[in-house]
Amino acid sequence: MFRKNVLTVILLIFFLNSCAVTGLFSNAQNQFERGLELYNRSQYEEAITHFKKSAELDPAFEKAYIYLGRSYLNLWRWSEAVSPLRTALKLSPEESKGEIVNMLTEALLGAAATSLIEGNYQESINFIREALKLDPHSRKIFNELLKTLIAQGEELLSRGKTNEAIQSFNETIQLSADIVDAYLGLAKAFFQKGDLSKALFAAEKAMQIDPSNKNADLLFNQLKQNE
Repeated sequence: MFRKNVLTVILLIFFLNSCAVTGLFSNAQNQFERGLELYNRSQYEEAITHFKKSAELDPAFEKAYIYLGRSYLNLWRWSEAVSPLRTALKLSPEESKGEIVNMLTEALLGAAATSLIEGNYQESINFIREALKLDPHSRKIFNELLKTLIAQGEELLSRGKTNEAIQSFNETIQLSADIVDAYLGLAKAFFQKGDLSKALFAAEKAMQIDPSNKNADLLFNQLKQNE
C-alpha cells in the first residue's frame, strides 16, 4: 500500500509538472502569435513587447528571438537586434542558419556604423570583427574593418595618443599591406612621436604603393625638410 501511494504521488507530481511546462509553452506561443499579428501590421514597437515575453516564457523558442531581432532591424535599432539574433543563431538548426546569419550580419554592421558615428571606435571594430567571422570572405566587411581601424588611428593621433595610433595603423597594415592611408597615418604618428626616420620610411612606403598620391608626396617632402 505504501509503495502504491508513493507511486501515485510521483505520477501526480510528474503530471502537474507536465501541465506547467505545457502551459508555459502555450503561453509563449500565444505571446508569439500576438506579436506576429502586430509585426505583420508593421507595428514593430508593440510587437517587441510580445516577442520579449514569449522568449522569457520559453527561452528555447527560436522564432521569438528571430522576430524580436527582425522587429529591431525594421526600427533601425541595430544594437538591440544583435543579442536576440545571436541567441536565435545558437538555437537554430543547421539548415536555417543562413537567413539568421544574414540578419545578424546586417545588425552588426548597422551597430558598427552607429558606434562609429558616436565616436566609439573600438566598439565599432568589435562589431565588424564579429560580422567578419560570420562571413569571412566578404570584401565589403573586410574593407569596413580597414577603414574603421584607420579612423580610430586618426582619432587617437588627434588626441596625442601616438602609441595607440601606431598600433591601430600597424594593425591595418598587417591585415592589408597596400593601404596608403595607413602608412600616411603611421608616418604622421612617428613624426609626432619624434621618430623622423620611421616617419620617412612610412611616407616613402606610401609613395611606393601609389606614386601618384599627392598627399604621400607632400608629406614625404615635408618630412625631408626636417632632416
